[in-house]
This record gives sequence, C-alpha cells and structure tokens, in this order.
Amino acid sequence: MSVLLKFLYRNSRFLLFLLLQAIAIFFTFNKNIYHNSLLENKIITFIGFVDKNITDITTYFNLKKENERLLEENKQYRNLFLGKDQKIKPEFIPMLDSTKYKQKYYYTTANIVSNSITRANNFLIIDKGRAQGVNVEMGVISSEGVVGMIINSTNNYSKVMSILNKNTKINARLKSSKYYGTLSWEGEDSRIMRLSDIPKYVGVKIGDSIETDGKSRTYPEGILIGRVSGKSIDEETGNWNISVELFQDMGNIQKVYIVNKLDRTEIKSLQDSITNAQ
Repeated sequence: MSVLLKFLYRNSRFLLFLLLQAIAIFFTFNKNIYHNSLLENKIITFIGFVDKNITDITTYFNLKKENERLLEENKQYRNLFLGKDQKIKPEFIPMLDSTKYKQKYYYTTANIVSNSITRANNFLIIDKGRAQGVNVEMGVISSEGVVGMIINSTNNYSKVMSILNKNTKINARLKSSKYYGTLSWEGEDSRIMRLSDIPKYVGVKIGDSIETDGKSRTYPEGILIGRVSGKSIDEETGNWNISVELFQDMGNIQKVYIVNKLDRTEIKSLQDSITNAQ
C-alpha cells in the first residue's frame, strides 16, 4: 500500500494532467457538434476496417450457402425481366425499379461488416461510403425486404439505422387494400414490427402482405416488408394495432442494396420550403 501511495505522490502532477486532459476531451467531443461528428466518423472507419476483416473470414466459410442464395435471387430477376424491355443495369446507373410501379432509382450493392439486433436502437455498418457515391438518407434493402436508412458516411463505410431501431418510422401499407400507416419497432422481438394508423374499418387479414408505399424519399414503392401476424384495436386511437412479421431475418444478412431516389434532393427542397413557410 505504501508503494502505491509513494507512486501516486511522485506522479501526482502527471496524473492530474491526464485527468484534466480527459475531462477536456470529453467536453470537447460531447458539447461540440463538429468534434462529435468527427469522432463518430473515426469510430465508424475503425469498426468498419476491423469488422470487414472478420466478415471476410466468416464469408469464406459461408460461400456455398451464399452462392445458393444468389442463384435463387438471379433466377427471380431473370423471371421478372425475361421478355420485357427493362434490363438490369450495372451499379449506379439509372434503372427502373424492380417493382411494377416504374420508378427510377440508383442501385448499388454493399456488404454488411457490422450488425446488431439485440439493442433498443440497432445499427449496421456497410462497406460503401462517400467515395462510392453513398450519402445520408439513402435507403438500404435486401432481396427479402427493407433493412434500414443511411445516417452517416465516411469515405469507404456508412452507418445504417436498422429498421430494428426505436427511432425508425417507415411509411408502409397493406398490399391488398393500399391503406397506409406508420411502421415502427417497439424494441422487443427482432422478427416483429408494429403498423399503426390503419383505420379500423379497413379489412385486415392474418397473412396479408405489408409493403412500402413510396411516399418517402428513402424507399421505392412496393418493396415487401413482411406479413400480418396479429391484429387488435388500439383503445386510445380506435385504429388497428397490427403486428408485422418481417420477411428479412435481420440477424442473417450479408449483402444489401443501397437505393438512391433520383429526385430525392428536389423533393426534399420542396418539403423544406413548405416547412419553413409554416
């Protein structure tokens, strides 16, 4: 004990200096938006680099399963476009959306290098960033459904707010009737989300498909999300409280598509002008 006290006494000035430095750094990054953003970008880059190497090793041992999935997806695309004028284009070339709604988007592929599903607010990190034309508010989808939205990008990596995030709000609708509401996650089961704001007079059946309604700047119209797995009437609002079982297993994703709506900037400008005028 005496040795420890002597050590602390001899180095008290240096230890005090380290303590003050730590406090200064904490307040600098915690209170300053610019420094906080800079720190987050460094963290995203570091996590992306480390997790990408781990993911590369894991992916190597899952090549057979991944190839089978890609073959099935390619078959679906061939069936969709066979005999039609639309053709699948290369990355980041304008193409018609793969749904029947004929909306133009940019698509590019990315690999997931980090993912979480057990927290109240979950995020993913993907291996595409600003250098590849990826920016905030772009949608991220998979061959099975909606994955999330990009909220931050570095040169070569991007942070995605997962649909399993309590801040997520997605415009979604019943595929059969086209009535739309708000899809959110309550932070419990990673397989289930909640669709609200659907009037109780709308017919809802167990097994009905839920899809994006195209009213946001983020996701194309008609992207499947899940199926109705339960329903009840919300006593406060009088509307349907609908449980949606996701098509995409959020704990088992390796590859995704980044979606950039061509007129996203123009729509955002108009929406901002309306908000500012109010």
